[in-house]
Amino acid sequence: MINKDIKSTYDEHTYDSYSYGQTWIDYLYAVARLHGLAASDPYSSNILEIGCAMGGNIIGQAINHPNSNFIGIDLSSEQIAIGKRAIDGIGCTNIKLIEMDICNLVSEFKGKIEFDYIICHGIYSWVPDFVRSAILDSCKELLSKNGVAFISYNCYPGWKYVEPLRDFMRFSAVKSSGNVADLEPGLNAIKFQKAFYAKYMPNESSATHIKSLNLEYINHIQSYPKSYVAHEYMEICNQPFYFLDFVADANDHGLCYIADATYHFDPSFLPDGAISQYFKLSFDDYISANQAYDFLYSIRFRSSIITKAQNQNTLITSDEHKAEFIKDLHFKLTKPTPQLINSAKNTYIEPLAKALNDLFPATLSYDDVKAVYPKDDIVFRYYDIRTVTNNALTITYKPCKKLLYIPGKTRLKSAYIPYLKYFLENDCAIGVATPLNDRLNADKHTLELALMFDGNHTTKDIYNHIKAKFEQEKLIPTIQKDGKNIPLQSPKEQSQYFKDAVETIKLSLINGLMLEEY
Repeated sequence: MINKDIKSTYDEHTYDSYSYGQTWIDYLYAVARLHGLAASDPYSSNILEIGCAMGGNIIGQAINHPNSNFIGIDLSSEQIAIGKRAIDGIGCTNIKLIEMDICNLVSEFKGKIEFDYIICHGIYSWVPDFVRSAILDSCKELLSKNGVAFISYNCYPGWKYVEPLRDFMRFSAVKSSGNVADLEPGLNAIKFQKAFYAKYMPNESSATHIKSLNLEYINHIQSYPKSYVAHEYMEICNQPFYFLDFVADANDHGLCYIADATYHFDPSFLPDGAISQYFKLSFDDYISANQAYDFLYSIRFRSSIITKAQNQNTLITSDEHKAEFIKDLHFKLTKPTPQLINSAKNTYIEPLAKALNDLFPATLSYDDVKAVYPKDDIVFRYYDIRTVTNNALTITYKPCKKLLYIPGKTRLKSAYIPYLKYFLENDCAIGVATPLNDRLNADKHTLELALMFDGNHTTKDIYNHIKAKFEQEKLIPTIQKDGKNIPLQSPKEQSQYFKDAVETIKLSLINGLMLEEY
């Protein structure tokens, strides 16, 4: 019965379906490999996404991994139908979306197919206990021998500070309409709370702190689409966990923890010797150190990577041993990071920071890194740079090459033409993904121009196309300034606007690795 109620909320408030870089199977392979697990080649694997919505997180991956097979399952018939139409329209044949209850996964697939990668993003905390158990059972029963699963969830202690807002929103919804999941009364409640705080001046320091926290989270809630708010704050289920409890549940289902997709904690990061020594003595194993990290930083969301318990003895956690496996991987920035250059200035790490930044979006091999950073602590430095840059440094399975747009030599990847054309010609709440499974921010106007980077058109051709279209439709380009739309009236301003538009799209294709040689 509760699954039926959850289904109705997702049919009513369909999520926009986007890609998430941390679930990119190449990255999952790299993290597993760094920790000693010989995961399957992501370019010839079977992949399952549990709670795939419209498929936005795996359609792009299927296009970029044509020799792998993707299956996505979701309880929402409406979202599955939208995703199927997109897949048919794109003509992608190595992906299938199925309307299915998570609890039926094992009976449906066991003995028929093993999955090398299972992705379960944004589901685990938002379903009841028996469904969470079914998710872990599915990972145990359906993963291949060295299979890798990604499960994200809200976690304590960070979510303890947010829960009162969710409770107030749901309380207000019940008082207003009798429906605990009614979105509008919930949103009205935090608008009221924000207005109240504008007048309320607390006397106690603790109340001042709570007011500040609540305002921060209220602004966070109000900045997101209603579909996100409905499922994060008004949904029937939203159960955070302490990391330690998640790991215990995974162990009970024959699974073990490898690493987090985004966080890494090392006592070496602690301020001084005494604090570091206390930490090492008090939290002297991998799991308890991770849990202590969550307490120290009030972590509220985790993306845990797990595998079968039988692989526990092959996993490694020390930087010294990881160094043997990092040699097989490649390093790249996900975006230009001025903070890395600034923090590395006049230090021995400056050559590495400069090499990563100069080569973006291409990768550095292990040998490339050693050439500019000969020290033996490359694994530690990898985590250190990720911390400094808010995870802007990543590791990849294959090298990535930077390609500039040169008509007659490079072009938009041919596999992307039907993909982009579908979203240009159809209104759909599915996001477009780059080859690294990052989100490509592209409206229809951007998609139309991106398709012109086909190796036949010069940037001047594309500039003239934009200019002619504006003239034909009698449009005046505008820019935003001080929160206002400012029309550009002069020919010089308009010309610069068109040049900037072409350059921005060209850079997004280059930086997103969306070009190929031919």
